[in-house]
Amino acid sequence: MATPQAAIRQYKRQQQITAATVSAVTRLWAKTGTDFSEGWRQIRARAIETMQLGRAAAIHAAIPYTSEVLAETRQHSTPSGALVPAAFLEVAPNGYLVQDTLDRLPIVAKQAVAGGATGLEARAQASAWLSGVTLTMLADTRRDVFHTDMVQRPQLTGYVRMLNPPSCDRCVILAGKRFLWNQGFQRHPNCDCIHIPASEQVAGDLTTDPYAYFNSLDQAGQNRLFGKHGAQAIRDGADIYRVGNIRTRGLGTASGNRRYGTPYRRTVEDIYTHDRARKFVIENLRYHGYITGPQTPGGNILGNDPAGRVLAAGRGRGAYTVGGQVVTTKRASTFDAVTSGQRDPLNRSTMTAAERRLYDAHYRAQWAEAGYRPNSVGANSADRGLGLRPITPAEAARARETLQRQVAIAYDQAVSPDQVRELARLLGL
Repeated sequence: MATPQAAIRQYKRQQQITAATVSAVTRLWAKTGTDFSEGWRQIRARAIETMQLGRAAAIHAAIPYTSEVLAETRQHSTPSGALVPAAFLEVAPNGYLVQDTLDRLPIVAKQAVAGGATGLEARAQASAWLSGVTLTMLADTRRDVFHTDMVQRPQLTGYVRMLNPPSCDRCVILAGKRFLWNQGFQRHPNCDCIHIPASEQVAGDLTTDPYAYFNSLDQAGQNRLFGKHGAQAIRDGADIYRVGNIRTRGLGTASGNRRYGTPYRRTVEDIYTHDRARKFVIENLRYHGYITGPQTPGGNILGNDPAGRVLAAGRGRGAYTVGGQVVTTKRASTFDAVTSGQRDPLNRSTMTAAERRLYDAHYRAQWAEAGYRPNSVGANSADRGLGLRPITPAEAARARETLQRQVAIAYDQAVSPDQVRELARLLGL
């Protein structure tokens, strides 16, 4: 199935809104002098109002999007209620008031001066920062609308991610990937990818097929996107997902290699630099896990339909008893979340990996404060009765450091999706 026309129309309309808003707020900032505090005081109210008007326009355009896509793709899903536009305007997508974010503008300019920039250069750097913030805030606002409308429709088990070329390597390998309804939209600043709500995978053209997008570029464009050696590996048959992940995240561990088949001995660059004969290059790409099979959308390592796997597996036995307490199994919790379209954000069984890292760090830090080291996390462990062990000062310090690191990651918008920040707020972090 090709990308729905409703998605294409939505993207074009949102681009128009974003361009107009960015132009308006940066024009306001351009009128200020080099007294950044005074200049910001004079335009602050109008800048905030302009940003909110842009967000309101984005929300208004986004509200009918899910219904339009479903009608075009002949999917049926009845919403639980009507979206309230004003609710999305109360705070920025990061959970703070819009003015709290924009009030950093004169600070950015002053920091540039402190770094050696002239007044005009500092104002230009602050203007670039303001443009980026506006792009991200409007994109996240419309995504909040898309995601909320999707979540309130129980028949929709997930969404497919669509590219809006030109795209970066991080986004390309996510094109066409199907995410569960409760998985946050991974994005970096200025990312303009979009949801396609779906009860089954929607794919078919270069906006949802990473290989089609890669092949649509000339060799120079491919090299810019994945690096000279990474792009050559893909042209030689390597898995684009594996190359992209290794490029951005680094090599895996030996234990990870045994469990997931992640390459950890040699990088793509090392193989191409030292193995001159083509047949040895291909052989080593295969041996180290870069060539995994046919180059197909979704890859060959993991399936691309997690909801389908959950539904196929069924609910299982549902519950078991630990120390007199009835505990719902992870399998049953996941099944219930997928079929109902609702989940408890504090239920570890239905969390994403990023959420679990934060949740587990918080859990262990709490026990560390009490003087103990738990063996595992949650009600399924013997820690609820016997089995708690005293923690050493060094272990307690590591638990606190781990929590601090995970909290910092959670509030880094370039790394973590909104749902991780929401979990942090629910945990009081």
